[in-house]
Amino acid sequence: MFLLQTMCPFSTNIHFDYDGHYSKDGDDYEWIPTDARLYVISFKTSSLEEITYSLLKERICRKMGIDPFTKRLNLGYIPLVVEPKRQSYILDDEDVFVYLTSVDREQRRSILHVEDIEELQIVQITEQLSRVGESSCSRNYCERESGYGEEDNVGTGLEHDEHPHKKQKKSRL
Repeated sequence: MFLLQTMCPFSTNIHFDYDGHYSKDGDDYEWIPTDARLYVISFKTSSLEEITYSLLKERICRKMGIDPFTKRLNLGYIPLVVEPKRQSYILDDEDVFVYLTSVDREQRRSILHVEDIEELQIVQITEQLSRVGESSCSRNYCERESGYGEEDNVGTGLEHDEHPHKKQKKSRL
């Protein structure tokens, strides 16, 4: 009997705290979580290099049910092998790899800390264009609708700042 062996991906589990902040306690920093829940995500990959910064953030957002395009998240951890304890932020793929491969003597990895910084304001391009147009185009449109505007005054005998409905009678001498 032959055993067919396939390339079996291994599982990398990442435990994380969502929403909290760092606080300095003497020479050390500590993580103060907002709630006491600990979350976990699992990656089934053939190598740790496949777990990228963008993939990690996307999976955290999916787990927490948040839109990755409207939230700004900071990822960080307190390395178990550094004294005094300081926070280390994850900013790119290399930082993710260092985080995943940094373990203590008992092969434990630090808890990942996810800071929920702020909600990003997304403004659609069409909204930006319409706001830009308000300063010139829509003013002229409103003026035309009201019957007041320089274009309407051409050849009418109205003075530059004179409203057409308040045309003053001029005496002709």
